[in-house]
Amino acid sequence: MAAVAAATTAAAVASSPKANVKVKGAKLEIPGAVAFEADSAQFAANSGTEALLAEVRTYLEQSPRVTRLRIEGHTSNLRSPEQSLQLSGQRALAVKSWLRQNGIHDGRLLAVGFGDTQPVASNADPAGQAQNERIAFRIAELDGKPYLGADPLAGGTEFP
Repeated sequence: MAAVAAATTAAAVASSPKANVKVKGAKLEIPGAVAFEADSAQFAANSGTEALLAEVRTYLEQSPRVTRLRIEGHTSNLRSPEQSLQLSGQRALAVKSWLRQNGIHDGRLLAVGFGDTQPVASNADPAGQAQNERIAFRIAELDGKPYLGADPLAGGTEFP
């Protein structure tokens, strides 16, 4: 019976359209940005965020070798370091929760907050600050082993 269920699941995944996710090194690139309400871990209304997360879900369903995905929360430096870390972790948890509620096993997801410690743009102007308020996805484990031997947390703080 379990073999039939596994075969049915494998067939369903094989017939699904390929996820619109690109992998560059350990990083997953999705076709847009996960958007949140200002200073909140609530997804922004009408932002397309759930469609983006559905692409990540499909990628994970089609990639069983990825045994752990790190969901990274990042913020700008407009708040105190403590507030930034908390907000980034809560946002990573919101993404983890959505993926879990939509069929991805909790053990495959690692929510990590980085606060404002890894900016990708200058925080000197609103455009740069907006770029720094982001969620990133990285492969943390492949086949149950740390990907490329790297620390699964990569220096961030886990939010279980």
